[in-house]
Amino acid sequence: MPRLEMNFINSEGSRTRLSMNDAREDLTGNEVKSAMETIIDQNVFDFAQAHSARLVRTTYEDIELPAE
Repeated sequence: MPRLEMNFINSEGSRTRLSMNDAREDLTGNEVKSAMETIIDQNVFDFAQAHSARLVRTTYEDIELPAE
C-alpha cells in the first residue's frame, strides 16, 4: 500500500509534510483536497493552506551477499 504525503504551508510560510501509511490506491484529488481542508479547519496543526500531495510507493529488492 502506498504512503500519502500531504504538503501544507504553515502560518510562517514554510512547507510542512504530513504522511499517512496504507493509503488507498484509488484516492482522488478531490478526496485528498477535502481531507487537507478538514485538517486545516480543525486547527490541530499550524497549517494555513494545502500545497500539494502525492502517493509514494517504495520497492525493496534484497541483494545476496557472497559467502565468506
